[in-house]
Amino acid sequence: MTDPHVQAWRSAHTALGSRLVDLESQPDVALARTGVLTGATAAAWADADAGLAHAWETYRVLAEVLDDVEADPTRAAALLTTSKVPGPGGAPADPSTALAAASAAVDAALEVAGRLATAWGSLAPRVGAARTAASTSGDGPTERTAAALAELVATDPFAVTEADVTAVEQAAAASGSKRAAQQAAGARLDVDLAAARDAFAALIADVDGAADELAHAATRVVGIRTGAPVPDLDALGAWLDRIADGAAVPHADKARVAADLGAWRAAADTRRAEIDALLGPARAGLRRREEGQGLWTALRAKAGARKLDEHPAVAEALTTAQDELWQAPCDLDAAEAALARLSAVLMSPPQEDR
Repeated sequence: MTDPHVQAWRSAHTALGSRLVDLESQPDVALARTGVLTGATAAAWADADAGLAHAWETYRVLAEVLDDVEADPTRAAALLTTSKVPGPGGAPADPSTALAAASAAVDAALEVAGRLATAWGSLAPRVGAARTAASTSGDGPTERTAAALAELVATDPFAVTEADVTAVEQAAAASGSKRAAQQAAGARLDVDLAAARDAFAALIADVDGAADELAHAATRVVGIRTGAPVPDLDALGAWLDRIADGAAVPHADKARVAADLGAWRAAADTRRAEIDALLGPARAGLRRREEGQGLWTALRAKAGARKLDEHPAVAEALTTAQDELWQAPCDLDAAEAALARLSAVLMSPPQEDR
């Protein structure tokens, strides 16, 4: 039956071998051994790898000692205390000291390998994403910083800190936000320019319509101003063309173009107000004429109902008011004065007709 003490040694030896094999199977360990590492990372890995080499030698020699122990159990105590096994730094040591040193070497190598895995598995993708984002945003300085950081992560990752990666990520994100804002401003400007084109087309149509309306009103009412309601439409259109040309220039100052477009809209609004200012009196004059004609019709009906329509004074007032209201163009002041006389005659008919 195997001595429990010897069995414990064999279990410890087997555990060391399992840990060494597991560590050797890690892809980051294989990559570290390709010679890609530089700087502080290379130095740290060199120390860890030397420790692993000593641990492997400890494992090999300790296996021989344990074989001897199991072959001659009577010498177990002596062999397990006096045998010389490669220990710390490869120097000969007793089995207990050597096993502890080998286990510590594996722990140290695992710590270095873990740091490499974190850098290459987490930091490198983040730096790569930041580099891509900066490139997409056209941020050359940040892209170059990310490229340099990516090279450092690949070769000397222990020289790269979380703060370094966060800083380049933030710079790339800021570039992306700026580019997105610029794109949004450009899209907004495109929409506003299209709206301005539509507004200008509508203004041209309204000016033409206003000119026709004014010309018609002038044939009906005295004193209506005719002619082009807005005389400088060509200049207004040329101004809009210049703004659109400026917006189309690569890397145009969108804020300045937007300000120019705002000034143009204000000018267009002023022209529309000029149209309204001209059409208002014309429409009011036509409305006064129509209202006067309606009042004349009502007064004639009233005169007929009171059998005064053939009275000389009433008939004369009716005819005078009719002539004024239905002539073209109509003098509204004269027509309204004639209506007032007609109303007065009807309110105070001749004595004999009361």
